[in-house]
Amino acid sequence: MGTEAQSPALVAPAWPPQRGTRRRTFIILFGSFLCMIAAAAFSTIYATENFWRKAFNEEITRDLTQKAQMFATRMNSDRNTKIADITAQVGQQAGARATVVDGNGKVLADSQMAVAALEKEGERPEFATALRGETGIETRGRGTFALPVLYVAVPVSGGAVRLGYSLADVENASATARRNLWLGCLVASFAALIISVLAARMLSPQ
Repeated sequence: MGTEAQSPALVAPAWPPQRGTRRRTFIILFGSFLCMIAAAAFSTIYATENFWRKAFNEEITRDLTQKAQMFATRMNSDRNTKIADITAQVGQQAGARATVVDGNGKVLADSQMAVAALEKEGERPEFATALRGETGIETRGRGTFALPVLYVAVPVSGGAVRLGYSLADVENASATARRNLWLGCLVASFAALIISVLAARMLSPQ
């Protein structure tokens, strides 16, 4: 009795071999590109930006300190001009808020705010330091959105003077740099996607 030849069952592969290889190659390449892009982005944000911000803040602090010392020199030498007028002029010239307090911390003049509204301003840390005969430097938030303001106070005869400069420009520049960075990452990711697809086709067997 003869036996019938058994034909092997033909089973179609779930995924063509060459397409599976291309897929794996694409995933490896694209994942590697994304890792490199992410590493470069975070390195720029947390290293380069912090270094730039620190250097910029130091430069602003030096400049504001020099202007505050000039403010103090004028207060000590100009006896013919009213304190309120000197304060207003210095504030306008320095592009900053100028304030004068006496030896007890009482506000005598301010270039931007009414003296009556600054009853406890003389208790600020930078004024306390200046009234001890040293230069006081403080940074703190001010206003509804707590924008950082740099304050520098220096001693004068019978009190202290202070200049306050908003660091909003520094924050805006940092925010703009971060937006540009993330936009660059998006463009780089799209380019990495295209390169990965093309490379996967070239490197995978046909």
